[in-house]
Order: sequence, then structure tokens, then C-alpha cells
Amino acid sequence: MQGPFCFIPQFHLVLQPMIQKNRLILGVLFMLASFIGLAQTQKGLGTFYHAKHWGSRTYSGEKYHPFVYTAAHKSYPMGSWVEVTLVKTGKKVFVRVNDRGPFFRGGVIDVSKCAAQDLGLVPFGISKVELRLLSPEEITDSLKISWAQRDSVGRAEHPVAPKKKKKKTSRKKKKKARKKKA
Repeated sequence: MQGPFCFIPQFHLVLQPMIQKNRLILGVLFMLASFIGLAQTQKGLGTFYHAKHWGSRTYSGEKYHPFVYTAAHKSYPMGSWVEVTLVKTGKKVFVRVNDRGPFFRGGVIDVSKCAAQDLGLVPFGISKVELRLLSPEEITDSLKISWAQRDSVGRAEHPVAPKKKKKKTSRKKKKKARKKKA
């Protein structure tokens, strides 16, 4: 006996003819199964949020805080946890998805400023990262508690966003605005 089912003689007689007739269907099924298995990991470019976004609303509705370990991803579910690894340094950090993005070619994730500092991403600005979506079985209650404490410390140490400076308008623009009102 030869073939993939030679170790089980009963299945060999039944499945071998089916495999030979339906190679295209089995090929498609194999590709789908391998794609589903690889969907938990991604490789691409990672960046971090600028401090000017502090206090602005994310896709999930919460306000962005640069000292909380959060991230933006195009397709991962809101509230899911992701392990981000910077390929250059091998450093890892765990972040929670609460926003959508990044919106540039090759970009897979935007992380908060503190997560970028822990990864060593800040000096590079943009760099290759590897993502792994954590399954619910991997996230224990003790991990959730420690991550919540880590984020609450960041919020407590930096409670208020710095006030944004208003842009100064030139005299010409003020005159044009007055003329339009009159």
C-alpha cells in the first residue's frame, strides 16, 4: 500500500479513489484550512499614535490615552488582545484593540505611545512587526487584572491631556471674515 492513508487499510480502499477524482476540491479545502490557521498571526508594518490624538475618540467610543496599552487594527474584533513583537528587537507587548487603522499600504497595527516605547518602536517610527491574536483560552483572569492595573497606573500618572494650542489666524483672514459678515 502506498499513499497518505497506508497506515489504515480500511480507509485506503475508500478514500484513495475519492482523492484522485476530487483533487481540485481537496486543494481548495486545504488552502482554506491553512488560511484559517494562519489568520491568527500577521506580519507587516507597525506605527504608533502621535500625542496630538490624546483625548480624541476611537472607533470603539473610548478616548485615546497614550499611556494605556491600546492599538488600532483593520479587522481584529474590538476588545481583543494582541501580542505585538518588534522584529528588529524581539521585544513583545500585549495591547487591546479599540480602534481601526492604520490606513497606509503595508500597515497592520498602530499602537499607543507607551506600547511603542516598550517595544522600542519610537526611534524607528515605523518598523516590521509580527502580530498574534490571543485566544480566549490564553487570557486568564489574572492576566486581565494585571493588564487593567497596568493601564490604570498609566491613566493615574497622566490624568489630563495637555491643552491644544489654537492656531493663530492672520490679519488678512480676519479682515476677509469681517467682509463676509458685512
